[in-house]
Amino acid sequence: MNPIVVVKIGTNLLTTDDRRLDLNNLRELVHQICDELDRNQFNVVIVTSGAITCGAERVGFTPATIPEKQAAAAVGQILLMQEYARFFGGRGRAVGQLLLTKDGLENAIVMQNTQNTLTHLLKHGVVPIVNENDSVATNEIGPKFGDNDELSAVVSRLLGARRLILLSDIDGVFTDNPKENPNAVLIEHLPNVTEDTLALARDVQNGRSRGGMASKLAAARDASQSGIEVVIANGRRGGVIAAIQRGDSIGTKVGASCEK
Repeated sequence: MNPIVVVKIGTNLLTTDDRRLDLNNLRELVHQICDELDRNQFNVVIVTSGAITCGAERVGFTPATIPEKQAAAAVGQILLMQEYARFFGGRGRAVGQLLLTKDGLENAIVMQNTQNTLTHLLKHGVVPIVNENDSVATNEIGPKFGDNDELSAVVSRLLGARRLILLSDIDGVFTDNPKENPNAVLIEHLPNVTEDTLALARDVQNGRSRGGMASKLAAARDASQSGIEVVIANGRRGGVIAAIQRGDSIGTKVGASCEK
């Protein structure tokens, strides 16, 4: 099988300032992925957030409690996948959905079944789209799964991915929070993620994303320790996926800590 790249698309990339689904950016990211699939010999798995935002927009309320978020996710999972299917279908590609839970991913049989499903989808040219099943599990709704960052690391390890791309609305890892400190400097390369590195993450919560840089660094640490290269970059930057695949200096690259 061709090398696998896992692309995690965060909530902030799929949400407008007025908390609606950002179809323009979703379309742009899908087209970037399709361009790279047409150009290169690799497979891609998407780990996506955004179901709660999508469902909340449709049902017309802002979910505050966990049951309300679960209800919004139940509606939004369908709607979000419809948009992914529409945009990928426009480029002649089929998609398949996997809704996973954290307790399931701690079960060896479920892990094997998940791996089998993902592998066979890729074998048949289908783009797998993975999300946590927020309507029955609360890990990602709360702080634990971190806006699917941890989930993307788990999927990357499960498939032996060559690269994990964590896309958010920030350019990468900085020496301080760039939204608070204009003098913060982008760190272009991290050989590994240490406790000192994790201490750099000072997140500002905006009410949309459950993740932030802390959860991305934790996911990068977990993936890189399994020999997977990780890139944290801004998913609103034009051509970002192609730039990463070319090896351009973009975002923050976390080097794999062992040879694949």
